[in-house]
Amino acid sequence: MDIMPGSGTSRVFVGHDRRLRLAWRIVLAWMGFFACLLVVGVAVKVVTSWLPAVISNAAASVGIAASALGLVWLLRRHVDRRTWSGIRLNLDRAAIPHLLFGIVLAGVVSMVAAAATVQLGFADWGWSTDTTQDVATKGLAVTIILIALSTVLVQAFPEELVFRGYMYANLGATLPLWATVVSSALIFGSMHVVSSQGATTVAEHAIYAVAATGFGLMLAACRTVSGALWLGIGFHSGFDVCNNRITVVHQGAFIPAWLTVLAILIATAAFTIAVRQWRAPVDWQAIPGDT
Repeated sequence: MDIMPGSGTSRVFVGHDRRLRLAWRIVLAWMGFFACLLVVGVAVKVVTSWLPAVISNAAASVGIAASALGLVWLLRRHVDRRTWSGIRLNLDRAAIPHLLFGIVLAGVVSMVAAAATVQLGFADWGWSTDTTQDVATKGLAVTIILIALSTVLVQAFPEELVFRGYMYANLGATLPLWATVVSSALIFGSMHVVSSQGATTVAEHAIYAVAATGFGLMLAACRTVSGALWLGIGFHSGFDVCNNRITVVHQGAFIPAWLTVLAILIATAAFTIAVRQWRAPVDWQAIPGDT
């Protein structure tokens, strides 16, 4: 097979700038992300299985977060051949305030979503079955630690780094801002087709993926309005901690419950963007670029 530079096969993978084409960079990041979860995370957990569960989980969580950081660094340096600054993992004085504000905002949004599902008759107040079982078998302190490790180091940090950091930067190099936001949300949502969160039918899996797309839209809004990842990391962490833990969804109400959550996420994203437009308008037709 002819894969020499300039050949037809080569042009499928490599662009005129002699870099891997955008679609392949996205696929590579996606595959690398799952490798961090399924290879690094599982490997560390197996190696540390002789340790107490909380320590083994902590080691696996740190391993996943560290491997995601290494993955993005390698992709950025050797595949993109662009600077790290484009990822927008800024370590400045705004990082902690943005992180904390994101957590608080997510807590408020989660409570509103929970209250809405209860008021509409789709759920009742109460700890989720998984949380109740974890507290009963592992104790409250260990459960809190495991939830914190899972939400921050396994989900929020690596997912924001890969999806709103690496992928957002690459999409923004060629697409208008509005398309960058929408595309990143769709890519993020499609990943959740394989997730469950209690889904048992094809329709429920599809609705959950759509709701995850709404979540991705809100996270992309955080990235856009703040210009960095920390607001999104905070919101992602807070939402994953609170959502679906303080209510019990009624049998057969999975779809309307998640559609309610989706509506609230979209409304929050729209409000977040509207506030930014009011304070400092953003040109949604402009191409953000990638530095």
